[in-house]
Amino acid sequence: MSFRGPKSVFDNRSFQYVVDVLFQLYSFREYIKLTERTINIEIKNELSRYNKFLNESSDFEIEHMYDFEDHTIKTLTHQLYYNSIFISIYSFLEKKMFQLCKLAEVNETIKIKDLSGEGIFKYYKYLKKVLLLDLDNLNEDWTRITKYNKLRNRLVHLTTNTIDKSENNSKLIKTIASIKNLNVIDKGDYYEFEISSTKILLDFLEVIENFLDKIYFERKVF
Repeated sequence: MSFRGPKSVFDNRSFQYVVDVLFQLYSFREYIKLTERTINIEIKNELSRYNKFLNESSDFEIEHMYDFEDHTIKTLTHQLYYNSIFISIYSFLEKKMFQLCKLAEVNETIKIKDLSGEGIFKYYKYLKKVLLLDLDNLNEDWTRITKYNKLRNRLVHLTTNTIDKSENNSKLIKTIASIKNLNVIDKGDYYEFEISSTKILLDFLEVIENFLDKIYFERKVF
């Protein structure tokens, strides 16, 4: 007979996978579902109304009836909502990878702090190089996560959601443009990217769930 259980390096009663990982992923999904209702009513519908007005109105009507301030605030609120959830999801992944490495390093001579690198890349290296886990079945998920890392870094460290069309940015542009359900708009001299729906957030949660599951569990025979 066989059953799924934690890999021996993670077998620690202080860590409950269902509570520490699954329930928190479910809570993200619940939060997205609940807040999206408000965003649809308060923000998206109003943005659609403004866009329709700008497309269909005369210059005179726009000059005297268009509320630029309210339109701008709602646009920024819309971006803030999706960006903040995306960043929170990324932070969750980083914390869980660190938590798994901390569970295992108790029995290891080489500690997390001994490795070079930062964040998820450091923890991935620890899982592979120190714990010697076979991560070949994670290649597809890890590739997607590294793309999300590029997006996260742009959102956190830069003041705009644009990428200039230059030789130096060609690889980055290709990576960002390949992210499923990310809205990327060609603006001539630059690209503008935007998280415009919950699809990318739910995609990210699904990738994390698969990724952490494959790291933590193994099939045990008895």
